[in-house]
Amino acid sequence: MQGFDSEFVFAAEDNDAPPVDNARPLIVLSVDDDSAFQQSLRMALSSYRFHDQRVQLLTAGSATEAARILAETPEIALVLLDVVMETDDAGLRLVRSVREVLGNAEVRIVLVTGQPGMAPMKQTLERLDISDYWLKTELHRERLHGILTASLRTWQEIRALARAKRGLQLVVEASNSLARTKNLRDFSQRVIHEMSRLLGVAPDGLVCVQADADSPLAARLIGVAGRFAPLAMQSLRHIDDARIRDMLLDALENRSAVEAECSQVLFFEGAEHVPPVAVYLATARTLDETERELLRVFATNANTGLINVALASRLDQMAYEDALLAIPNANALQRALDSVLEIAGPRDRALLLFELEQYAQSSLALGIEQGALLLRRMADRLRQVFPPPCLVARMHEGIFAVLGPAAMLTDTRVQRVEDEDATGAAPLIGIVAARLDLDGYEGSPRRAMASGLLLLKRARQSGAGRMLEYTREHERESQQSLLLSHRLHQALQAGGIHIVLQAQFELASGRIVGAEVLARWHDAGEDIPPARFIPVAEATGMIVPLGRQVIEHACRALARLDAEGFPDLPVAVNVSPLQLQRREFADELMAAVARHGVRPQRLELEITESVVMEDLQANREVLGRLRQAGFPIAVDDFGTGYSSLRYVHWLPITTLKLDRSFIEQIGRIEDQRSSADMIITLGRRLGLRVLAEGVETAEQADWLASRRCHSAQGYHFARPEPLDALIRRLRG
Repeated sequence: MQGFDSEFVFAAEDNDAPPVDNARPLIVLSVDDDSAFQQSLRMALSSYRFHDQRVQLLTAGSATEAARILAETPEIALVLLDVVMETDDAGLRLVRSVREVLGNAEVRIVLVTGQPGMAPMKQTLERLDISDYWLKTELHRERLHGILTASLRTWQEIRALARAKRGLQLVVEASNSLARTKNLRDFSQRVIHEMSRLLGVAPDGLVCVQADADSPLAARLIGVAGRFAPLAMQSLRHIDDARIRDMLLDALENRSAVEAECSQVLFFEGAEHVPPVAVYLATARTLDETERELLRVFATNANTGLINVALASRLDQMAYEDALLAIPNANALQRALDSVLEIAGPRDRALLLFELEQYAQSSLALGIEQGALLLRRMADRLRQVFPPPCLVARMHEGIFAVLGPAAMLTDTRVQRVEDEDATGAAPLIGIVAARLDLDGYEGSPRRAMASGLLLLKRARQSGAGRMLEYTREHERESQQSLLLSHRLHQALQAGGIHIVLQAQFELASGRIVGAEVLARWHDAGEDIPPARFIPVAEATGMIVPLGRQVIEHACRALARLDAEGFPDLPVAVNVSPLQLQRREFADELMAAVARHGVRPQRLELEITESVVMEDLQANREVLGRLRQAGFPIAVDDFGTGYSSLRYVHWLPITTLKLDRSFIEQIGRIEDQRSSADMIITLGRRLGLRVLAEGVETAEQADWLASRRCHSAQGYHFARPEPLDALIRRLRG
């Protein structure tokens, strides 16, 4: 036959030839319209081996048939291609199709021809990546073997490089994928998926994390896939397959990868505070050296990803977990609220806030440790009463929140929080609660939390029972308060605040001995009562400039009284907590009286009892300085606190103002049991002036006079009035 010597073509069959290798054969495609040449080639390749690997020969009689075979069989290693078939350039057109249409750059192509004059140009061979060109007459057996060996070796090298390149690209993509994970479970699932994609096998594997170095069998199965899916979050000891279990144990105990014939276990070292990880993957075949090397590169990158995930988890824990109680914190609550509020209604969710009033008192009286113990009890109790799917979080101090199904966040369960628990622990005393139904709520998570806190404060102040419900009315009130704060700011800027004075009478003689200065605001044809604008001023900090303006008005009133012939009549002004806390307050006050030529003895400063007790030592120092400068000090609303009677002799005060709530008791409570009687007696014994406020009846005035109360003010004597009216009253 043309192209082969007779010894090669007509050799008899060798019955003693070695058995055929079961390994995957290398595929060679012969494209030639000469059937005799194809038969000779098949006989020549029947005993050929490339590194003990047999060769499978496919044949095609035309370029069209060859194109189909090449498209269906991308694993073809070598094409022996006749240049001339259907047309003179059929072979070259097939080469272009392989390289440019199919995009197959790996397959080696050797051109053969029986017509010496049909040799393509050298540039054509290079441009189309054709490995070689031979005349059929030159193809004796040894040369054919050489061509096959050189071409197959080149194909393997190119293929290995391409596989490595694709594998490295997959490793890069896998690393990027792992870098996007935020927790260990997600990381574990992606590790299995990326390993499967890298090796081209089904994702049938699991990831275990060694939680305890002393007990590898306790390692948790974080990521699972395929047949291992039912084992999610169980321990390593739950794996029934002893071979797989032992491979994972071997990897964890020896801190190294383990390879078997049809499976792999990778080991990730982790780092400090990052537990090691072992990954099992069923490969169903033995891996080649290229795949092993890719796995080593993947393991290195994945270990870095593991450390990053652990760091991100740690940062997430620090950001979203309460450090003391190991439960979600305010940030976690806001994140959960964000998810809930993204849902279109009805959401069937509610937010419940609790304040443990006993926390601050317990911490102050018994120490931080006792306060922490109380918080832990509260957290445990909330988790008992509000189990999953409810989220229990600590917002700050003694304030907790529960986010969950509206049907679970009921008043009945709130009552259970205060009841004695199953362990026999004492009830939690002093709990107030507020509830915000999220079905009809419109706003941001932060605003929802703020609204809940405001509602909680309102529940505490109003004594509204166990739980106060948020309503649209609260939202409207908040909006009105916001608008009012803007108007108040403008009024303060324009000097729109004025004062009235309420006369104070000596009970023994009936003469006027002083007056209290009260702020008033008239805006847009409306008299806005102090009960509306004073709380807004305190909440926004505008109470400081408001108080400064009231003091200026009071000093002007004193200067006017002096000019009108009443140089000894004092007036009293209320001082807010924010004013008293400011270091500049005493200096500003003394500068104001000096500016108006008023003696400090004529300007009495009224401080509420709760403010005095808030920071006793600091307030004592400030009040002491003011008293030394000559300012009289009155304690307003005296007797409403819980401990001030013990400290009244320790403070530099001159007057006790008896709260109106005690005046209301007169005539309804036995005299010897009256708080008013006890406070008047206390004040006289300590040498303090006692002034009763809110006196509205002659009976109350007579009773106070009989108990030798020094003075009083109220509607029974005079209503608040402008300065001109007070001067007329003084002149009688």
